[in-house]
Amino acid sequence: MKYICKRTNEYLEIDGRLHKPVWGNAVEVSLRDNSTGKAPPRDTFVRLMWNDRFLYAGFRCQYETINATLTEFNDKLYNEDVVEIFIDDDRDKKTYIEIEVNPLNAVLHYSIHNITGRKIVAFARTEQVIQSAVIIDEVNKTFFVEMAIPFTEFATAGSIPPNPYDTWLFNLYRIDREVNGPIRYSALSPTGQDNFHMPSAFIEIEFGI
Repeated sequence: MKYICKRTNEYLEIDGRLHKPVWGNAVEVSLRDNSTGKAPPRDTFVRLMWNDRFLYAGFRCQYETINATLTEFNDKLYNEDVVEIFIDDDRDKKTYIEIEVNPLNAVLHYSIHNITGRKIVAFARTEQVIQSAVIIDEVNKTFFVEMAIPFTEFATAGSIPPNPYDTWLFNLYRIDREVNGPIRYSALSPTGQDNFHMPSAFIEIEFGI
């Protein structure tokens, strides 16, 4: 499985509005239940794009209720509703970037050292450099997350910015954690268990033209 990340010559205004015409050029994918691989009760759709400065991601998430109270940079967002992207720029399946954004537009940004999946060490970034915005559509029970990740955050890639047709590894996730209800984990490439830190499940992202 490979995701083709389309290139754009535009520099996006990050405002959470995914109806901008440029997003229509990006390939849309949907997340599946992380344990079973089946369609989850509530859909999550994601598109990605890139230019010479940023990797862009746009999430469109259906919801029943929103469980989000955390508002500070590097709060433990994974304890509530959140969307996540893991990116392994050198493809070693040991070190990668973890970025999360919750429906209140709080951001978590970790550098992960994952030694054979048994010992995971997370280094929290001290500077907030991720651009993000969230819109909640209460009528249609959907929230939208738009983010721009600077390529300067990737220290081990062969080329920054990537060259056309370069491939990295990545995965996309969502935690849909109802208040006093079930917790649902979904992923682009399901790991088969309630654990997103499984680099063996990472898939290729190709930087297209």
